[in-house]
Amino acid sequence: MTTPELIHQYKTTCNKLKKIQRVLIKRFGPSISDVTEEFGTLANSFNEAFQPDYAALCYIGQSKCEKLIGNEMGEVEALLRAARSFRSAHAKQERVLAENISSEYHEGAFRCYTQALSRLPDKSVIGAAIIRELKEINPSVELTSDFSSPCHRIWDLEQSAEDSLRARDYVAAFEKLSEIYDDVTERKCEALYREVMDRIEVSRLLLLCLLQLPPSVRYDHKFLERYSSITDGASPSEHCQLPEELVFLLQSLVVSCQTKDIESLVSVRDELCHRPELTASQQTLLKEVVSKYSK
Repeated sequence: MTTPELIHQYKTTCNKLKKIQRVLIKRFGPSISDVTEEFGTLANSFNEAFQPDYAALCYIGQSKCEKLIGNEMGEVEALLRAARSFRSAHAKQERVLAENISSEYHEGAFRCYTQALSRLPDKSVIGAAIIRELKEINPSVELTSDFSSPCHRIWDLEQSAEDSLRARDYVAAFEKLSEIYDDVTERKCEALYREVMDRIEVSRLLLLCLLQLPPSVRYDHKFLERYSSITDGASPSEHCQLPEELVFLLQSLVVSCQTKDIESLVSVRDELCHRPELTASQQTLLKEVVSKYSK
């Protein structure tokens, strides 16, 4: 079916939905289940035709059908599909490098997300996940969830730390990463969050090298000292399991910073840049460290 034919079919199905909404005695109108299925089939067809904007409209129609029969979870699922399709439509604009990228698709996604949230209780894990997605398109939105779990809190803090890094607020980033460290160690569940602990170990170390905080101000004055001498063997931190080669390079980095040995610092940077364990933001921090000491 061509795109014009799909659009005609979409309009026909919308008219069926309007009839259902107008008819007082539902058995005299079109079948809601049939119309719901038609919207779903059309959405799939529009997706296959690379028309996510129309797929989003079909999912919205599907959500209205689910609302008519009182299926709140079905309505929420359809609204989430609509929101994600609107986001795909926005991404499509960016890929084709449109001259004037419209914000209407993100606005459509925002409406769908907020409508889905209104159908869920405050302490819903789905609600917390929706807020995450919503903040990806509008980071400044003041929405929170009462749902709390260690992994959700860790995710939120890491995202917040990444925002601080992009804003070059390195103190705030360090504080948020240290909060994750505290949460995990206080719960004594380091084994469950090994990758997280390894990741924030490296980020916190790079931030301390960059910030050059005096011992009296540092969050943990022993943290940097554990990397202040070059030794062979296991990781100097009991709460993470970094590869020995990476630990050696990090120790070399700290010592080079402390002695202000720029040549060694550049050499360590070149080796660290090829380490697969370092994230993009850590690579950026590493460059900032070298830049700071090279002045």
